Amino acid sequence: PPPPCAAPALDEDMAISIKASRSNTDMLLSVDDINSNMRLAVLPGETRVACMLRMLLTVPRSMPDVSPNEWMVLKTTAILQEMIDEVVTPLEQHCTRELCPCMCAGAHVFFAWKDDDMEKPVRLPAMEYMNTFILWARRSLANAELCPRDGSRFPDSFLPFMIKLHRCIFRVYAHAYRNHTNLFSDAEGFFIVGMPFQHWLFYARDAGLVDDRDLQSMRALIDVVDAKVAGRDAH
Repeated sequence: PPPPCAAPALDEDMAISIKASRSNTDMLLSVDDINSNMRLAVLPGETRVACMLRMLLTVPRSMPDVSPNEWMVLKTTAILQEMIDEVVTPLEQHCTRELCPCMCAGAHVFFAWKDDDMEKPVRLPAMEYMNTFILWARRSLANAELCPRDGSRFPDSFLPFMIKLHRCIFRVYAHAYRNHTNLFSDAEGFFIVGMPFQHWLFYARDAGLVDDRDLQSMRALIDVVDAKVAGRDAH
């Protein structure tokens, strides 16, 4: 059998859909673009971090006709890939069944998995949870009935789906932050996946896809992030 962190297999139609989605997200600014060589147009009274996040969340001028739901699909696809690259892939050799037998954030917050085909939530080893989530998210984002790409009306199930997807993204970050601190902290103890996490956090809050009650397991870090963006002392 494949190792627990092996990338889920994709059927041909799904692979084509994801490839098309990635070609669209190539037009979006990425965290790497912002961090590397882009000049920032910082507004008066705006911190550099706030400017970076504003640029990441703004619909590009090259996409003037994109609808709010289409923009949500594009942003979510990009944010999901950042999570995979920055968190899930580095965890492959560390988040084993023995060390992480269930998906959690610390010692007292546990997450169970449930999709539409399951009657009851089930607890999974953390990496199995993450891979199951990624496969579900990719299949769902590539589903033209749920996320139409031809200008059709989005179904009523679209927003609940997006809320669930973003809640699961948070759970992945929370597991990395609380259970793999040494792997994801710099010499000063700061969470080194900061910018991708901030990208997700500010987009999800701005789009109304996450409830403040869902963020408690990372509240200390979020308070620091909010203070940094606002340009004030976190303490």
